[in-house]
Amino acid sequence: TRPVSITDTAPPPRLRLAFLDALRGLALVGMFVFHFTWDLGFFGFIPAEFPFSPEFMLFGHVVASTFIGLAGASLVLAARNGMNWRAFTRRLAMIVAAAVMISAVTWYVFPDSFIFFGILHCIAVASVVAAAFLRAPLWIVAAAAAAIIAAPLMFASQVFDAPLLAWVGLGFREPRTNDWRPVFPWVGFAIAGVGVMRVALAHGIPVWLAAWRAGNRASRALVWGGRHSLLIYLVHQPIFLALVYGASLLASPEEAIYRRACEAQCVRAGSEAAFCARACACATAKLKDQGLWRNVLRNSLDAADNDRFIAISRQCARDSAP
Repeated sequence: TRPVSITDTAPPPRLRLAFLDALRGLALVGMFVFHFTWDLGFFGFIPAEFPFSPEFMLFGHVVASTFIGLAGASLVLAARNGMNWRAFTRRLAMIVAAAVMISAVTWYVFPDSFIFFGILHCIAVASVVAAAFLRAPLWIVAAAAAAIIAAPLMFASQVFDAPLLAWVGLGFREPRTNDWRPVFPWVGFAIAGVGVMRVALAHGIPVWLAAWRAGNRASRALVWGGRHSLLIYLVHQPIFLALVYGASLLASPEEAIYRRACEAQCVRAGSEAAFCARACACATAKLKDQGLWRNVLRNSLDAADNDRFIAISRQCARDSAP
């Protein structure tokens, strides 16, 4: 199939490729999976360590790099017939405002791990940096993208472990935050997106790809989501948190987690699994009856409460013995 070149027809001022919107929509689906899984772990429906496993973190990195790379590619399309700096500034201001709002909300809800430089912060910076490569020679674009992506492996320094410099991404320690996409390496993916789209436009996009349109309900939903990704990003997580929190009030996942941990510790101490199950169920019920349950979950027992906790454990052990 003959590629379609940007010079084949008199193009509109702004080119919108539906397949890019669909790809961004797929990235949104990946984001939903990532955040919803994190919420399930936070509220105890799944093991809390699973969202931080290397495999799942890699999945999150793929989703983030897709979003950031598409931001660079979309910038090329928007500036194809000359940059509309007014539209660029308006879009940038919207992203910056959304990033500031995310920081403020997460600081209020999660003060110990608020988002100070997440994916929206990164996309805002990346948009400015990537704009400098819209007309640069392609070899410079490729070299800059590779250098920024590889920089954390080559130029890390303890200087950048300071809290005020953590956004750079060249330190040795990862800060405690719920979303961290520092300049290095993540801005490099936006520059890579610029390079890929420039090459695609220069050599021609296949006709079937350029002409693709959503043909069913699922693909139309992906395209619609891709075109409203910022709004969806802002509203999806509060909805997820509300749903999972509401379910936690009904399902009490903390009890299941506590009992699994209690039984595992009991078995490691040499007791039989059936005895451990009875003793831990007994202890859970008595802790709730005596008002110690929340303090146990928060690991905030004072000396007197700790004595009561030990007494309950011993009593349940005696009552559960064969």
